[in-house]
Amino acid sequence: MINLVYMVISIAFTFFTFLLSIKIHRLWPSPLTIPIFLSSSALIFTLWITDIPYETYAEGTEIITYMLGPATVALAYPLYQFRGILVRNWKPIISGILIGSAVSMVTSYFLGVFMNIPQDINRSLLVKTITTPVALDIGRLIGAKIELIPAIVIITGISGAMFLPFLLNMLNIRHPIARGLPFGVISHGIGTAQAYKEGEREAAVSGAAMALTAVITSIVIPILFLFV
Repeated sequence: MINLVYMVISIAFTFFTFLLSIKIHRLWPSPLTIPIFLSSSALIFTLWITDIPYETYAEGTEIITYMLGPATVALAYPLYQFRGILVRNWKPIISGILIGSAVSMVTSYFLGVFMNIPQDINRSLLVKTITTPVALDIGRLIGAKIELIPAIVIITGISGAMFLPFLLNMLNIRHPIARGLPFGVISHGIGTAQAYKEGEREAAVSGAAMALTAVITSIVIPILFLFV
């Protein structure tokens, strides 16, 4: 009974925090008030001041975590709905994915080398723009620090969701393909959820970019590290 009560309280508090974050963002729209950032920060702060272990909270909200699977699969709908746009524009989409992934990996890796970051941590940073399950598998293959990868991936996703809309608007980038691509390439699932707020075409491009980025990098990175 106690576990059931704790589960209900955990889920209710999580939903309340997210809904309140949505309301705050509507009142004061800003990169710093996007719901995923505000709600995550509020939950972390609450767990910290109440001294509740994350494992306990995760157990209480396990059903929400389980729903991430169906939610990710649901992203296939805009992919199917706008499949014609994706097929007609496959060249700029593939080019954007390849260039974006390459620039992200090269700059991240060599900046880490320049700053003398330990090799296993630097390799964890290398997979920061890939969705977590794939990033973990790649991390094991290349000798990354596995414990850091989920946090690095989540921080990258939240950062992209926070600041990409601001940067795209500042650069006056309006085309749905050009707006959707960076969300999927850089911020994976969290970015794709943000892209859905931009529009269904943007979400379709972002979902395709997220999936293709994961596929391409899961092949390229392990091959590159055969020569390192």
